[in-house]
Amino acid sequence: MGKKTLYFDSFCGMESYAAVEDGKLTEFNYESRHRVNIIGNIYKGRVTDVLNGMQAAFVNCGLERNCYLSVEDLFPDKNKYDGSEVDIPAELNLKVGDEILVQVVKAPVGKKGAKVTTALSFVGKYLIYMPNTPFIGVSRKIHDAELRKTLMFSATRKCRGSEGMIVRTAAPYANRKQADAELDYYRRLYRAMLDKFKKVPVGEILYTDYPLFMRVMRDTLLFDVEKIYVGNSAVYERMTDLIKATATKVRGVELYDKGTDMFYDLGLTPQILELVSPRVELENGAYLIIEKTEALTVIDVNTGRFTGDDSLEHTVYYTNILAAREIARQVRLRNIGGIVVVDFIDMDDDKHRAALVEELERALENDKTKCNVLPMSKFGLVEFARKRTGPSVTSQFVRPCRYCGGSGAAFVPEFTILKIRAHLLDLLSKGNRVVCIDMNAAIADKLVTWRELVDEVQERYPLARVYIIPHRTYHDDHFTLRSDLSPTFPIPQDGIQLY
Repeated sequence: MGKKTLYFDSFCGMESYAAVEDGKLTEFNYESRHRVNIIGNIYKGRVTDVLNGMQAAFVNCGLERNCYLSVEDLFPDKNKYDGSEVDIPAELNLKVGDEILVQVVKAPVGKKGAKVTTALSFVGKYLIYMPNTPFIGVSRKIHDAELRKTLMFSATRKCRGSEGMIVRTAAPYANRKQADAELDYYRRLYRAMLDKFKKVPVGEILYTDYPLFMRVMRDTLLFDVEKIYVGNSAVYERMTDLIKATATKVRGVELYDKGTDMFYDLGLTPQILELVSPRVELENGAYLIIEKTEALTVIDVNTGRFTGDDSLEHTVYYTNILAAREIARQVRLRNIGGIVVVDFIDMDDDKHRAALVEELERALENDKTKCNVLPMSKFGLVEFARKRTGPSVTSQFVRPCRYCGGSGAAFVPEFTILKIRAHLLDLLSKGNRVVCIDMNAAIADKLVTWRELVDEVQERYPLARVYIIPHRTYHDDHFTLRSDLSPTFPIPQDGIQLY
């Protein structure tokens, strides 16, 4: 893989992020203020029920459903870190009515509440600080054995009492002053949280993770980044302030302020839209079908129009290898979690079958999220598990379709408005001064209340006039834009003037 180019934008209460390597979208995230990611949040909770037989408890954290606390979630995942031994308790030692600090480790899914832990952790760029878990660990992505040993020794000397620490992949690139400053910051933060805990009611949020752009900057090794484009001036200012404050070395951060939608203008929108499609094309004409079920995700590999120039076995093997690489990219892009079952094309050669599983494991190593791959079954199926880290991209983009009784899906209103915004800014940037948008009436009502969008368009194109024509017969995500450079363009009599 080549160096990354990162893209950040913020509009209409939504933040988006994309990473591109060698012209391909490799990471994408999208967050709305109406769909806040609660993973990492710390709450003051009250124990409502204790399940002694399961060594678990339910905790009221002020969320829609009570959270689930298990003794299994009290310690770091040692599959990701080399570290010290920790005595694991056999029980939670909690009773109904206890008020405790808990941190969300897994978001709610369906009718299940969030999973929480009492082993708090604060994720920094160079370390993960654990104020009440005496575990010292080093990321396994740091491969040098001597370096890991040195980092373990240094971390052990810095910890006090019951504190613990995990040294992150970026730590070797930090100087001592930076690492110590980060540790001191989280110590002060934890002490302030304990003071606040005594004064606030149950359900109060005591800590929430950083905004999307700050989490990406924190978790990315920036020497691998070639360029950063930012499509929002406020985010650009905050990002440049962050870079100056942390003395981070970044090669180039550029404000993309051309009066158009950045993702649309740079050709990324088609790749983003493909994330909601079950079909994924491979470069040789073969394709994947990705289907989500209640229990797992199923991926089917098909040769499509690819016939190859060699034997059938080599044709199939080559297609499967391409599929394995693309599958690793897709599960990361779509943030697919849980169990994934891949139905590769049947192969007779046992060496090819083993090599294919190795290729999938190698491709998944680039994923920051833990994946565990099992050997290929006698039916040619490969099963792997990927840790859930919040909702999938598809679930954020679509909802059950009211027109087909739930057998399909339709875009959420916010995503339809994002598409309208992109086309509208594109037309206005080309000199059009009057634009009429014909669209669904319910979506039109939502659009006109988004003053941030109205103010953005009015600020960039004060001489333009935008009209909305609501249609009750239009499908939710159907819209058309009409425009004309001529001053005699007919102004609609039954439309809503956006500004």
